[in-house]
Amino acid sequence: MLDVDLDYIGLHTRRPKQLLSSQRNETRSMPAKLHQPSYHHGDLKAAVLARAAEIIAEQGIEALSLRAVARDLGVSHGAPNRHFKSKVELLAALAADIWQKLHSATLAGADQVSHADPVRRLRALGRSYLRWALDNKSAFQTINHPDLRRYAGAEVQAAQEAFQAEIAAAVSAAQVAGRHPTVNLWLLTLYTNSVPFGCAMLLSNDLLALDPPVIDQEQLIEDLIGLVVPLPTVKQENP
Repeated sequence: MLDVDLDYIGLHTRRPKQLLSSQRNETRSMPAKLHQPSYHHGDLKAAVLARAAEIIAEQGIEALSLRAVARDLGVSHGAPNRHFKSKVELLAALAADIWQKLHSATLAGADQVSHADPVRRLRALGRSYLRWALDNKSAFQTINHPDLRRYAGAEVQAAQEAFQAEIAAAVSAAQVAGRHPTVNLWLLTLYTNSVPFGCAMLLSNDLLALDPPVIDQEQLIEDLIGLVVPLPTVKQENP
């Protein structure tokens, strides 16, 4: 059966009292339910999470409410409660959802590069991270909102720690392969994380954004990560 939200659809039909008997008979013979648009559960949940991220990025976490999200989506004010019983529950789910997407996108790019080439793999990690951040600016701003972190559950915090450990291991492997071999590893890891993160924060925030020259986004990503993690220079033998 269709899960029809009449408040969302807005079908409140009234018929005039003076109806011909033939019209009444015709009405009775019609099917009980018309084909009405409905918001599928999976689509509604994803839409609520996406709009919640936009509200936080644009207006701040104080402006977020289930009723505001419902209003912006054009659904009944109770519709989001099918998936989130409270604002706190919505924020916890939002933190987990955004983090999982950022984590997966970052590692997916690196998985295409062999572990046998740690420098290129670290470059791939940086490119994937920055690409996702610039393609999902509202989500990136939201996941870095200081108030949202208070609602992140233990599972999200554990995933963040595991992700940072993986990045640190990639930095260490690239150092062994010749990237800044004499620099303190902690300092090198901080530097490696700071540049793509800082760039993403600047370019995804309208208040902080620089006025960049006209440049293709992929070229910007390639050039920036190339500065942070340059490829080893090939020494040419003297003839």
